[in-house]
Amino acid sequence: MTMGAPNGWTVATVRPARGRLQQVRLQDRVVFRCTRCDREKTSRLVCVVDGSWSSLLCNGCHGFLLSNEQAASALPAAPAPASAQPRQVPDSIGGAEGGRADQLRRNVVELAKLLRIRAEEGERQLATDDRKALKSLADENVTVVALRYAELLAEGDALVAQVEFDRRSRRRSADAAGILAEERGVALQRLHERYETRLAAARRASKAPDHLDAMVMRHVGGKPFRRALDAVIHQRGLPPGAVDVPTSGYWAWIADSRLDPTCAEEALPPEVRDLRRMDAQAFLRVLHADADGTRPNGFLAHPAVVERWHAQSGRVYARLKATRDQSADAFDRAEAVKAGSRPGRLEADAKALARAGARRAMSELLLKELRLRAVRFHRQPPMQRLRAECFTEAAGQVADADPELGALVASACADHRARCVKVNDPHPCANCAEEVAERVRPHRTRQRAGRSPAREAALEAEVDRAIAELTQQVAASAPTEPDNPNAFICSGARQRLAPETPSGFAVVETHTVPGTPQFGYAWVTEDGELRSGIGAAADPQEASVQALCRAALGLGECQRRVHLVSRNAKAAAFVQLVLRTGTVPPNPEFALSSDTIGLLVEMVSYRRHISVYADLCPRPHRGAETAGHLAVLALSAGEGPGGRSRRLRVELDMIARNFGRGVGYKPTSPDEEGDHAWWLSAEETGPSRRNELTWRTALYRMHIDGGWCALPEPRTGESWQEGRLRLRIDHEERLRPSVAQVQEVTVRRRGGQWELGDIRWPRGLAPGVIVTFRWRSDTSMIKARTALLPQPEQVDGVEFLHRYDVQVVSRESAPGFDQDREVPDLSDASWVLRTLRKLGYLSVDGTATLVEDALVRNCLALGLPRHRAGRVGAAVDQLLRSGRIQRVQGSLDVDGRPWYPAQPGRHRIPLLRYVPRVEAVEAQRTASAEGHPHRRGYKVPGHLRRLPSGAKASEERIEAFKEAVRSFQVVERELPDTHTYVEPHKKNR
Repeated sequence: MTMGAPNGWTVATVRPARGRLQQVRLQDRVVFRCTRCDREKTSRLVCVVDGSWSSLLCNGCHGFLLSNEQAASALPAAPAPASAQPRQVPDSIGGAEGGRADQLRRNVVELAKLLRIRAEEGERQLATDDRKALKSLADENVTVVALRYAELLAEGDALVAQVEFDRRSRRRSADAAGILAEERGVALQRLHERYETRLAAARRASKAPDHLDAMVMRHVGGKPFRRALDAVIHQRGLPPGAVDVPTSGYWAWIADSRLDPTCAEEALPPEVRDLRRMDAQAFLRVLHADADGTRPNGFLAHPAVVERWHAQSGRVYARLKATRDQSADAFDRAEAVKAGSRPGRLEADAKALARAGARRAMSELLLKELRLRAVRFHRQPPMQRLRAECFTEAAGQVADADPELGALVASACADHRARCVKVNDPHPCANCAEEVAERVRPHRTRQRAGRSPAREAALEAEVDRAIAELTQQVAASAPTEPDNPNAFICSGARQRLAPETPSGFAVVETHTVPGTPQFGYAWVTEDGELRSGIGAAADPQEASVQALCRAALGLGECQRRVHLVSRNAKAAAFVQLVLRTGTVPPNPEFALSSDTIGLLVEMVSYRRHISVYADLCPRPHRGAETAGHLAVLALSAGEGPGGRSRRLRVELDMIARNFGRGVGYKPTSPDEEGDHAWWLSAEETGPSRRNELTWRTALYRMHIDGGWCALPEPRTGESWQEGRLRLRIDHEERLRPSVAQVQEVTVRRRGGQWELGDIRWPRGLAPGVIVTFRWRSDTSMIKARTALLPQPEQVDGVEFLHRYDVQVVSRESAPGFDQDREVPDLSDASWVLRTLRKLGYLSVDGTATLVEDALVRNCLALGLPRHRAGRVGAAVDQLLRSGRIQRVQGSLDVDGRPWYPAQPGRHRIPLLRYVPRVEAVEAQRTASAEGHPHRRGYKVPGHLRRLPSGAKASEERIEAFKEAVRSFQVVERELPDTHTYVEPHKKNR
């Protein structure tokens, strides 16, 4: 054999070789993956191919190959020489047995062709062998790659048919692309579930020596233990973090451990070493050549390169997508099809993009396999022994420096072992360390209270130094001139704290009432993340300390640097002191309760990326004003009736939307939008009963017309069950009692999505309205409720009385929504607005953004007649003059997503933006004026309507149109002869 058995595998018997196959019996059962059937096996008997332990077969595949005399033809190819080019698709990408399935597994193009035939013509058009092969390959990685390839080919064919005016072929290809995309989503979900199962099994499979004392010391040792562990790892010649699975750099982590000789640099093929040594530009050229098919490179699939391949494949895909779209636009503008020419360049670019998309999908799947390999490597006995040795040595050093802590840990672990049933497991007490640490911490706190005079003096000296530095920092940060009050925080603080490194800022404020212990608190970040609550404290100083601690705990899970800003200088200095020293000073200037001390101790674990700053500007900035306002509302909501709590939730929602308009919010494309059904957290729902599920959904027009709504995906430990339930809908009406309906509904799963069907929605619900559901799983009654806005609002003329999702409103209320036809009859300006709202990238406030150069192509995709494409530019100019849309300078990211404001370092391009006009409506109508709630109408803005053939608009309508143009109600310059003008009016439902 060319290589020895993996570490921890002991060979008992070696059987005679039969051709390229040789069976080996091991002393203990091992877990391995068969390279032919791609299944995880547990056995003592393994089959080695060509003497290489990296190619293992299970006993079943070994017998199948020998019995059919296919050992020479059906096995994975032997390692190719250095000059040979490997195949595009690894043999181990799938695992179903059978001749046709094996052929398709090695030919992604043929597999994609069959999948597309099935999507376009149905499964009956396929041969019986092909249907069986597709069924056997359904749960394999190669099917996802082929589906992506077929999907992008169909999408490209649809573009080609569009520029050739072949509407039938375009619809056929576009429908096929949608079906293939849906199938790919289902296949990816199945693969992900399988991957999570394999990952959980790999994490459970562990065998290690007993090192409970070291694990407990890791939890309670704090900074001294981390320093000792870093020193131990460094002494062994290992990189930092060598004993834990990283979040990236899996191959380098495995190779640096030096526990697997097959991962060493010298053991890699020369082609792989060349790829690893390339600079960024050279590697990108290799990816381009591989993606467009000019020089395919199968060595990119090697685990040593796959991470770099995956990281750069997105850039290659984005460039090729931009090239394809530019070819489509160029062919459109040239109108070359009139001369009878074929869009050959567009076809070639579409095929190149399909290859790039398939290769990108393959890199994602291979990266998951690499991560799984890293987890398995981490759980193998050699790595577990190394980890236990490093932890034990570091714990010994901490115990030598602090004998009291060492004695506490040893005593607690001895007590635990005496009564724990897991002490004899292969990995003794693997999950018990945190439980033991919880019993050690209270004793440790009492030890610190009685520390020696020498340690007390050292701590006081460190405290004095920290206070001096903080005092100097606060004095240096005092503003010398008035700052902009509309800024989120002080500009001087921003320049001082985050001049270069990416950091986040969160403003923390409190509101107290003299004579009472309760206080309200809130914190707000620039990108709209916020939280509020109430607490109890002895004085305002302690209240601010508690609020800062809760903000640190809420934001500490993120890995970026976060600066907390408070206008209470004393509280900020004290919390920063705790973060700097890692301990709570014994004699603070103000009283601290045991709960506050507990929060401070818990906060210390996030000290590496949390800091506190005091804002001394005379006037509060926008962030402080917002947080202070929410703190007042939080306190009043906690003391008052449910109406105040509703007001707080509305305020939270509006503030999150306003702050979400910043650069940090990722715009959403139409393809990325979900069904707008989401679970509510405990902070959002308030008090809830046991086993009660709470979620919200934003209604689309298809939900209202079809009588159903989406359900959120089940969380861990929960599941939906198909069946019949009862639904009560409480539909609140202004100045009228709530309208309640009880009906029978159906929980069902359709198209891979859970939904609630057979619903009779109350009349008057508009698309975009948010409905909140509550259901106790031990009952058959679901309760749904709509919530009134504090004040009615109009979004571009559509009135809303209830809470709504502005993103859904932007999509669903686009021009033409009131026309019951596939292609609406609209003016040129309305087509531009419809395209922006339907196909633009949405921000959290409902703003839609689209690249201006892509506007005509997207209008045509929605159904704009081709002979009107030349009038789109004039319509854009009219909309700009009327203020209905904006032209701004933005940028594109690597995925082709438009951003405004532009991202730093990105090329500037012109963008068109639609911003919804939200206006408050004075609620002065009485109940009699409003009429019956089921007959309430909505306002329809002025618009053009096509006349029957031979009809003309009256002089009265022409004059009304001119008046509307003068008042900017419409943007057309002249009334077309074939249209009339309909004035703004109210329409009953």
